[in-house]
Amino acid sequence: MDLFVMRLFFLFFGQHIFGRICCVLTCFYFFMLCSAVCAFDVWFVDTRRGFEINQLDNNSKWNRSTLNEFQQSHNPNIPLVIVTHGYKMTYDEAKQFGINFSKLTHNFGEHRFLFWSWDAEKENCGIKSDAINTGKKADAESKYLTNFLKQLKPQSKVSLIGFSYGARLISAAIQNLATEQLQQLKQNTNNKNKITTNLNIRIVFLAAAVDQDQFEQNKKYGNLLQITDKLLVNINAADPALLLYPLLTGIKSPKAAGRYGINTTKIHPKLASKIKSLNVRPDIGIDHTFISSFCAFLKYKNEVKKYALFNDAAK
Repeated sequence: MDLFVMRLFFLFFGQHIFGRICCVLTCFYFFMLCSAVCAFDVWFVDTRRGFEINQLDNNSKWNRSTLNEFQQSHNPNIPLVIVTHGYKMTYDEAKQFGINFSKLTHNFGEHRFLFWSWDAEKENCGIKSDAINTGKKADAESKYLTNFLKQLKPQSKVSLIGFSYGARLISAAIQNLATEQLQQLKQNTNNKNKITTNLNIRIVFLAAAVDQDQFEQNKKYGNLLQITDKLLVNINAADPALLLYPLLTGIKSPKAAGRYGINTTKIHPKLASKIKSLNVRPDIGIDHTFISSFCAFLKYKNEVKKYALFNDAAK
């Protein structure tokens, strides 16, 4: 909890004071409102050493569980909110963040919360090399999320919220899932019952370290929108880390979706209509941290209800 409070305190005294004050107060409001409540449906997955799953108990402690226990208790009608982090987060930090963020979202309605952690720790081989390697890890470890989603009950409501490279992990996982489903459709045109997954998927990108041009057909994430119901992209043109994003590859200077939004000029209008951009620069300013991005998202209650909790009645 100390690290969480310290970072919020830092945000409070950063630039764009008014916007950050509102962001911090929003976080503290929901934390204090829920600080005494731990008996809700909260889970933690880590893929650093294979696949580990834990459930939070009434004493705010993680207890080792199994995928079977998760599946047996899962209600497809209750939104499953999966949140994943980006670069430079340790295993212990991820466990604490999972507790903190589950409390921040608890007041928004009935849901099952899952904090998804992966190997994104700093390697001390240079900022550029670290960032490139982390991006590759996000692509490689997406297989765990893909397999996890494939084993959920049909028609499950799943919202995925990814920060920075976490958005890349989510994109790769949904792309894998979509590609498999499309292949099954081609092979089983007369028997759609053989399709193994049929989920209701909504995605939220926070400071997304993902190429903005990779969502059109035949590109890296070209199938993602085929099986995604809605996609919200939070944009911050003042994000300092994403300003340097093109330097990571040097190939045609790709721009980050978290700074410029997803390029929809070559995406079919029907698919492009699923994408909404939200300008959060006034709420965040010159910053690229998980806490500031997540708290800024929570300020927009209607977007939280619609994209995270499947409440389409939200205006």
